[in-house]
Amino acid sequence: MKYAKTIWYILTIIPIILLILGYVYSSSFFSNQEQIRNFVESYGVLAPIAFVIIQILQVVLTPISHYVVGLAGGFIFGTWYGFILNWIGRVIGTLIAFYLGKKFGRKIIKHVVKQETLDKYDKVFEKGKLILFLMYFLPIFPDDELSYLAGFSSMRARGFIPIMLIGHIGGSLGLAFLGSGLSYSNPLFIILSVITLIAGILFVIFYKRHMKNN
Repeated sequence: MKYAKTIWYILTIIPIILLILGYVYSSSFFSNQEQIRNFVESYGVLAPIAFVIIQILQVVLTPISHYVVGLAGGFIFGTWYGFILNWIGRVIGTLIAFYLGKKFGRKIIKHVVKQETLDKYDKVFEKGKLILFLMYFLPIFPDDELSYLAGFSSMRARGFIPIMLIGHIGGSLGLAFLGSGLSYSNPLFIILSVITLIAGILFVIFYKRHMKNN
């Protein structure tokens, strides 16, 4: 029993320590595209795998900026290849964060939050699935915090996974496109701009409606 408790404390404390170190010594983390490119390209033919691992870490370890990493995907590999690598890394990282939140965070919350408050929290995620999708789709929201928060809730994996699989397409492609070199004459720029604008308007509408009903 004591051994199990020790393991529990270790698994709880380590992520917290990593987050604190990340914010205190933020300069030691990847902070710009050139730094990421130099690191990734040092792996030669394994560069795509190295980049995907960085993309996974930016979700699991929140101090790493997902904007910088996403832009670096396009900067290093170009729009479409960068998009694919961005998407793969973000999806894997999101799944890890979600299941970490589900496995450990949910158990912790149950001991520090009243059941009534927890039920309201769960209700927000159950009724706000479209909002969650738009938050993943738009590149302005941090996917790391969203993934952990979703894991803390009662949302099932079968409901969460389709949302984030499709939702990550927007941010992954948008950041890769910007990182590869923004061109206003490129039809993709117009398409992404229109889709992002529509998604942003929908988010505001549904968010206000959701807040009004809760």
